[in-house]
Amino acid sequence: MSSNHLHLKLRQTQQLSQNLQYSLRVLQMSGQEIEREVEEWLADNPLLERVATDDAPLEAGRLSAAISQTHRNVGGDDAENSWENIAKEDDLYAYLHAQVCEHPLSDVEAAHVHILIDFLDEHGYLTESVDEIIENTPLEWMLSEEDIEQAIENLQSFDPAGIATANLEQSLLHQLARLPASLERRCAAQIVQSHLSELKQGNKQNATFLAKKLPDYDVETIQAALEMIGELNPYPAYGFATDDPTSYINPEVIVKEGQNGWYVQSNDAMFPRIEINSELTEALNQTEQVDSVWKEKVVEAKQKLDILTLRKSTIMRIAEYVVDRQQDFFDFGEIGLVPMLLKECAQHLDLAESTISRAVNQKYLSCPRGIFPIRYFFSQTAVTGEDDEGISQNVIKAMIVQLIGGEDKNKPYSDNELMKLLQRQGINISRRTVTKYRDLLQIAPASGRKN
Repeated sequence: MSSNHLHLKLRQTQQLSQNLQYSLRVLQMSGQEIEREVEEWLADNPLLERVATDDAPLEAGRLSAAISQTHRNVGGDDAENSWENIAKEDDLYAYLHAQVCEHPLSDVEAAHVHILIDFLDEHGYLTESVDEIIENTPLEWMLSEEDIEQAIENLQSFDPAGIATANLEQSLLHQLARLPASLERRCAAQIVQSHLSELKQGNKQNATFLAKKLPDYDVETIQAALEMIGELNPYPAYGFATDDPTSYINPEVIVKEGQNGWYVQSNDAMFPRIEINSELTEALNQTEQVDSVWKEKVVEAKQKLDILTLRKSTIMRIAEYVVDRQQDFFDFGEIGLVPMLLKECAQHLDLAESTISRAVNQKYLSCPRGIFPIRYFFSQTAVTGEDDEGISQNVIKAMIVQLIGGEDKNKPYSDNELMKLLQRQGINISRRTVTKYRDLLQIAPASGRKN
């Protein structure tokens, strides 16, 4: 009796896992991807049909904004990430799900790995804690800390190397562990563990610098270790880009100004609207003996409607949170951005952080200032100002652009001078950080800007 009970519980867990996986994949789909998905639903299930609408389309300039024309509306780290994120992230998840059957896992272990895969962020990292994962899974799955820890260990053995690690350091160490043992590999692991943050990108003096800190290795070994690190993948998910990149941006939400500030309006054209065919449903209800296939189609149709409703609701709730927090951006531009984390949004909306990450993937917001990836509005706090409030990295970059734009071209500001000018405005930032942001903005140093 006990054995049968456990068997039935396992089957329920796997089914729940599949439903959640599919719902999350639909959530992260872009507008074009969800449109293709819905077309497959309609072709597969005769109970589903499109809802006839008279929605007015967006003005042509908004609806058909080419990426090359809108790219300059996005700046800084988030600009790079935004365009890298125009990818079929579900390719990575599908790739990982397909590997489950290739590993010697029990049915229960396989189910737990399937669940864990959908908690990975867009970079392939697992940033949520074991407790957070358990908290954001249905109680009936009865997951324990041991279950999740074992699933993490199993998933980290999958390809690509470094998958399901918590951060860059762990990812690099896992990638190094798969390389043949050597003196250079041991040196590289020590550099990653203790000196990664001290390295300067592209600096040929790194090996000489590290030789003083790693007396057990000669300069040649350190240089070879640095080259080994340089060949590693900073993000496990890199390389999983779409073969058919998005050519046009169709925003899911439109931000308009009202009497009480800025507000969000849904671009209904970007959310497929389908319904269950009432005539066919009524005919089935009047049939005494309905074939089991039709019963499955009815259940499936209702599930598809629920998934679409949840997808739209989640995107709109996130957009409303963004606009509520970033009112100053819509008034003043980048200079008005405030630091905003995915984790904060998740806590406010009572959702998992991984859910927020998937929901903002390839979703766009249109406003009078242009079209922006919703992800653009989420950024880490860069520094602390005089009033101890965090300042967004994008704000600092915007101020650097503003200062350089108004400088004397015959005597452009050095990075040290930019640092002092920012400090006068209450932004405590080092010269090295100024240099880093200037490089990210692809702005030449003072010598390269002088007339």
